[in-house]
Amino acid sequence: MPGYTKFPDEMLSIGGMLESRGHSVKLIDCNLDKRHPADFVDFAPELVGFCVATGPNIADALSQSIEFKTLLPDVKTVWGFRHPSAYPAECLTEPCVDFVVIGPGEFTIAELAGHLQDGALELSSIKGLAYKEDDGRIVINEARPFMPDLDGLPDPAWHLIEVNKYSDVTLNTSRGCPYKCTFCSDATFYGGNMCDMSAGRIVSQMERLHREHGVQHIYFSGERFVINRERLKEFCSLVIAKKWKLTWNAPVSGGIDEETVKLMAKSGCTSVLLEVETGSQRMLTYLDKGTIAEMEETFWFLVKHRIIPTLFMMYGYPTETVADFKESLAFLRRLDEPPYLYMKFVPYPGTKLFDQCVEQGILTLPQTLKGWVNFPIVCANETNLSEIPQKMMDEAMADFRRSYATRRVRFMLRHNPAFFLMAVKRPGEFFRSVWDLGKYYIDILLDETNGSGSWLSKISRKLRRTGRDSNKLGVVKQVTRGGEVS
Repeated sequence: MPGYTKFPDEMLSIGGMLESRGHSVKLIDCNLDKRHPADFVDFAPELVGFCVATGPNIADALSQSIEFKTLLPDVKTVWGFRHPSAYPAECLTEPCVDFVVIGPGEFTIAELAGHLQDGALELSSIKGLAYKEDDGRIVINEARPFMPDLDGLPDPAWHLIEVNKYSDVTLNTSRGCPYKCTFCSDATFYGGNMCDMSAGRIVSQMERLHREHGVQHIYFSGERFVINRERLKEFCSLVIAKKWKLTWNAPVSGGIDEETVKLMAKSGCTSVLLEVETGSQRMLTYLDKGTIAEMEETFWFLVKHRIIPTLFMMYGYPTETVADFKESLAFLRRLDEPPYLYMKFVPYPGTKLFDQCVEQGILTLPQTLKGWVNFPIVCANETNLSEIPQKMMDEAMADFRRSYATRRVRFMLRHNPAFFLMAVKRPGEFFRSVWDLGKYYIDILLDETNGSGSWLSKISRKLRRTGRDSNKLGVVKQVTRGGEVS
């Protein structure tokens, strides 16, 4: 079992929508599920969907699309998520890909399933869909309007997976983001739009996950969970009133005032992923994201109220200088060497920085879909878009690997020693934290022992072998012919 597997919340949401329309659905997460296409011949799906991100799982999606079509010659395949949304025509040049969903997929796939079931809808009328005509001509339909109300979606189909096999159980409670960070594809994927699930609906879904699946801790994905302050405060008040022992964490992209942090802690927030990105104000301005001062202030508010902040940092941005790089390292020292995650910057399609790198000729694009399989690996290990010497970046990464576990323990002993009392008061939660830490640390130590270069290199090889990104194989649905849904 891999050390970390992303909860397939996008696929579960699509599964919930299909089931609400009367379709029979199965879901395979190839990170954890050992079944193969051959195991679904008896299910005889008419549509097989793949959630595809740029990188190694493109190869997995291709191989399994081909295998499904070999086993079931009449089956149709549909690809969705970030990479197909950025390059729908390129994906459709593959004979094994019949349809592409551009943008969020719930309604587009539901309408596609309806078309396959009874033909009531013409393919040309399904917004957000790209497809091939019988003569091979590629058609890209009109974009689907943004859905402003997440409460209108059915609950995710959690029963399609074994929820408790996942390190983090995730609820996606918002779409879009008010920030326009140049390294993020959200603005393109959601068309610059934003929407949120109501606080009451979030609490209702938490309650279901706890009651039906025994979930004790939830990660709220989506940048707006903390950004939408009014909803956040309402959510915290609702949870506090229930006197739950459930805990939660979420990403934080900007500054938070102390009163809000205090309310978060009271409602069960135990940690956050503080998306700092860099310790250089020049680089933050270049990335079009916030200030160092607000991030630093927020960090100490979190520490004060016993919420563990793990910083997310990247390095190797275009134009980043040695001085910028040193400012990031000094920033970490100023925060008393806190827990942090460290990644080399990779420009992904659909982002402003990606377009900029292409325009400036510092990034070579793959010429075929298969060429994108190794794109993140090549960028992370063979490409230097910055002005920082490679040796300096390698030394910083080596220090990150060596100190990954000890840094966290040391920081907690200094700033939140009460955390270790959980071993007595809440042993389950405590040992879950220790277990998660151990899994990640073992990955890093293996990388160091094998002398394989960057930590990202090892992660990328595992992605290729196991589909660890959880985007490898998506929803499998079955519709019987003749209009009756099984």
